[in-house]
Amino acid sequence: MAPTHPFSGDAPRTSSEQVFLDTLAAHIANWVAPDVRADSFEVITGMHPLVVMAEVPDVAVSPGKCTLQIGYWDDGHGCRALEGEWGDDYLLDSHEYSSDGLTVFGLHEEPAVYGVLAGKWLERQLQRRVDRQDWVRKGTLVRSRWVLPDTGKRVAQTVNTNRFVRGAPDRVTRVR
Repeated sequence: MAPTHPFSGDAPRTSSEQVFLDTLAAHIANWVAPDVRADSFEVITGMHPLVVMAEVPDVAVSPGKCTLQIGYWDDGHGCRALEGEWGDDYLLDSHEYSSDGLTVFGLHEEPAVYGVLAGKWLERQLQRRVDRQDWVRKGTLVRSRWVLPDTGKRVAQTVNTNRFVRGAPDRVTRVR
């Protein structure tokens, strides 16, 4: 199936996935999110579910270490599900049933509704503030962690494995 959406990566496998992606792309085209456009997202179909993933801007970690991920399931008989999470380069392995994640099961709606829900969740996540917390020892940065200050969720980190660091960070900087 030839994709009509602007995402990079794989083509959808079914017409349901196509409708989901087209609706998600239309929603993204209308949002006001800093430095994120539809072509910033990648579609991955090498597993079930269909996954849409994007790097989170302004979080200075290696590629794949701070992503937003959406998983869309459709069994072809109208049973659909949607999951969204802050993650890394491992697909859909960090899901939390909390205000930081998205979980939709048992909603009997068309794929377009799931595309809108995914778009609204992604937009809301990209508008959230992110703080960088740094630990400095003897003038050397030894650890950084990025957190969502409203919930305290850690979304990324770098660690110098040669040092064990505890206590409050030495500096906190708002990055978004």
